[in-house]
Amino acid sequence: MSRKLPTNMRRFSVWIFGLVLILSSLFHAPNHAVTQTIVEKTQLPTRILQIPHVSREGNTTSVNALVPDWTQISFSGMPPITQSGSFSAQEYTQAVGYDLSRTWTAGQTPDQYLMLGDISEALQPELLSIGAIAQQTNLNLDQVALSAFTLVGKQTLDQLVQAVPVLGQFKVQDIAPIAQLLSAKTADNWSERTLAQVLSSNPQLGQLKLEEIDLSQYSISSIPNLSSTQLAAFSNWQSTLIKDVPGLNVLPLSKFPNPVAELGNLVMRIDAIYGNAERRRTNTISGSDVQGFSVNCQQNDCAYIELDDLENSGRNARGTLEGKQWISGKYQQVQGGWGCLKGVNGGKEPTGRLPFGSAFKVVVMEPDERTDTVDTALFFRFCSPCGCSPYFIGPVPFFTYRVNSPIFVGLLEPKATAFSSTPTGASRSSEGVSKTTTSFSSNSSKPILLDNIQGVNIAALSSAIASIESSGAYDTIGSYVCADDGKNCGFALGKYQFVSYNEYAKDALASKPGGQQFLAKLKAGNKPTQAELFQYFPPADQEAAFDRSITDKINTTSQEIDPTTGKYFSGERLIERVAQKHFGGDYSEVDGSATDAFDRLTLKSYGSDILRRYQLGG
Repeated sequence: MSRKLPTNMRRFSVWIFGLVLILSSLFHAPNHAVTQTIVEKTQLPTRILQIPHVSREGNTTSVNALVPDWTQISFSGMPPITQSGSFSAQEYTQAVGYDLSRTWTAGQTPDQYLMLGDISEALQPELLSIGAIAQQTNLNLDQVALSAFTLVGKQTLDQLVQAVPVLGQFKVQDIAPIAQLLSAKTADNWSERTLAQVLSSNPQLGQLKLEEIDLSQYSISSIPNLSSTQLAAFSNWQSTLIKDVPGLNVLPLSKFPNPVAELGNLVMRIDAIYGNAERRRTNTISGSDVQGFSVNCQQNDCAYIELDDLENSGRNARGTLEGKQWISGKYQQVQGGWGCLKGVNGGKEPTGRLPFGSAFKVVVMEPDERTDTVDTALFFRFCSPCGCSPYFIGPVPFFTYRVNSPIFVGLLEPKATAFSSTPTGASRSSEGVSKTTTSFSSNSSKPILLDNIQGVNIAALSSAIASIESSGAYDTIGSYVCADDGKNCGFALGKYQFVSYNEYAKDALASKPGGQQFLAKLKAGNKPTQAELFQYFPPADQEAAFDRSITDKINTTSQEIDPTTGKYFSGERLIERVAQKHFGGDYSEVDGSATDAFDRLTLKSYGSDILRRYQLGG
């Protein structure tokens, strides 16, 4: 039986091997271009990403790396998932508004287990119409059965009239499926009357659903203007599977309203591959969007790939990017998820990166020292209007690389975080991607079930406030402000622009390692970086701070007298006053004229604007 070389000996062997390759290249490679070994295999269409740079000698060189060709990749064209699983979501239904429960089976493609709501934040499919999808996918809607568009069948006639432009103005006889539905349910002849007239004089008919008849005999074109209706106009669109929207599962991911694409342009070279015998690795570029993408591996099972700056390849010079470690998500997990779904899967997800956006996570799986190859995989998540789960649905095979292959890593954070991953307990297997069956449930933190407090819709109020403060962006860093005669100073941070001295934000910031020093830095007027914002005040903490703050403000304000009405704050006035408190503090003047630092909004105008946005749905 052969013995495994110690880490330092393996590193020396890799260095010697690399030196031989470099010396060889000096005699045989042309000076004008350098073409690195590219990816070993993938099931996806790819394109060449050419990275130009200048060599030490001043010659123009380039490196070719393979990346997915998103113009040719759709959800149904992605590799099948290799691990079966299920998710029981009854405890989240109240917060989410619909049932997220589902089961996925090894061999299924993502369109068979992902819902529109899951990809809404990342790709915004709800902005598409069936007609727009058909145009991009060469789909003839005259030949697509109406039954294939299951979302339409689930709509009541009232909902359908509200969703489809001017549908109510058409005569019943001109809408064949609806004509049959009404004929089957009533003895009256409605043919010559418009649908709006029928529903106005017979309100009970508005609750009929198209799925109560056989829709396979009709095409999507049989309902006027259906093809031009945005998916978001339909009730409960979020719970529709991708495969149940005709053409959407074959729509290239580059054609979504918010397309999948490379974020940044950093490509690095895989310098070495190390298995799960490694431990204590702290120069990492992997993690999560909650804890940042430089999470340490402080315990056992720190399998990883070591990366090198392309320009430093084969040189004695040590660049800032040399020696970066992408830790295996098969063996290490980190915190993920935010909002009402952050407790799913125990709040954990495999460590990895988001080089192509937030629709899925790229994870290093099995670094194999025996073959000098490494498998990578994709993991998906659930999302809803009130939050997203960790990335835990996978693995979906992605790329397999060899040592010396270029690998696209996207954008890097400027400094390390204070977080550490935890081992998954996975064992090494002969295959990089396991094929076991697992059921997922929330066994740790419970979901946040904020829905309606004192008659206030929390989701709508959250959306309204975020739309003014940050346009809904968690990485927003606002202005430096001081209050209380300069005693309290700090920066407005995140989606809801909590000033760092705000008690709800301050508690979260101070709880992090180094948090007190970070607060002192902000108080002194030193503007944080976005990496620091996500390190000390990640999205999950921003949402939790808002939940606590808004709950306290609503409950307290509802017990206060409105000087305008002489009654307790309630209804619209409660919303306005709570918004004013978020803007100016709990002791700000009711309907006051005090302004923000830019003299753009007063307390009164801010409250009025929030109410208007609240009534419009944010």
